[in-house]
Amino acid sequence: MSVLGASAGELTLSARETSFEGRPVYKFELSAISGEFLSKLFLVRDYLASWVDPKTFRSLRFEKHTVEGKRVRDDLVEFDYAKKLAFRNGKSIPIEDSTFDSLSSVYYIRLLDLQQGTPIQLTVVSREAYPLSVVVQGRETVTTPAGTFRTIRVEPRSENEGLIGKGKNLVLWLTDDEKKMPVQIRSKLKVGTLVGKLKAIEKE
Repeated sequence: MSVLGASAGELTLSARETSFEGRPVYKFELSAISGEFLSKLFLVRDYLASWVDPKTFRSLRFEKHTVEGKRVRDDLVEFDYAKKLAFRNGKSIPIEDSTFDSLSSVYYIRLLDLQQGTPIQLTVVSREAYPLSVVVQGRETVTTPAGTFRTIRVEPRSENEGLIGKGKNLVLWLTDDEKKMPVQIRSKLKVGTLVGKLKAIEKE
């Protein structure tokens, strides 16, 4: 990641098959660690984890542990589809049959047929259940430390709090193929624009 052209730290995304409460699940994880330059302006130590049903892709559990500047916060969201409720730190939130958390929604976008036209609507739970509109902006060729890729540029839009906070701009570049692998990310910050470019891909 870079801000104002300077190294800002590293963001790591991972996905694996595991089990949760005796059932097979996908577990997605995201960690964001600010480097020396950005930490002087705005310290970031974020960790997100999402457990997802592999058949329906709906969220089962979501954890978020963040240190952003002087703010430290821990969140836990558990999903109960029989009751049609999510419980965020014990507080109930009405949900629909197919609901995502802010991290699993990014992975779910990769399963969609991303064609320009009508925005794709999702329901995501954070502080509450809110609509997320995924807008396909076009196709571009981008160059990263991991190589040059033909990509689809998408922007998840919401007025509520999501992966990077309330109302903040987030743009993703996904490879224009079946994998739709994220290779670039851009987000506006108070101190400039954060740009993340794919550095490496590792398989377990």
